[in-house]
Amino acid sequence: MSRELRRTPRIDVRRRLRGYLVLLDKPVTMRDLSLGGFSVESDEPLPPGVHIVRIHEGERWSVTVTAESRHRQSSDLEDGRVRHVMGFEYADQSPDTQQTIRVLYERLAADDPA
Repeated sequence: MSRELRRTPRIDVRRRLRGYLVLLDKPVTMRDLSLGGFSVESDEPLPPGVHIVRIHEGERWSVTVTAESRHRQSSDLEDGRVRHVMGFEYADQSPDTQQTIRVLYERLAADDPA
């Protein structure tokens, strides 16, 4: 049995949210989100460090956060492509940003089919 190392549970958001790395001008697939961070998937390796990430749900709404990469991994897919996953922790700990993240998380958790 694996032990959960995250401080806050993550919600699978693959079908609900999209991500965009602003400074790299690169769309990414949002995988999951928590009060402490999130992970994205890309077809190219992503550079480590601090990123500005726009998280959006279609045309309904978006939020832009500053986040620092904490881990990354790559894996080969059966069709020959490589999947690159990067986990982030929110870098901006201001009360306004934390409140925005909490509202987003609670909204997604309320709609979580799991």
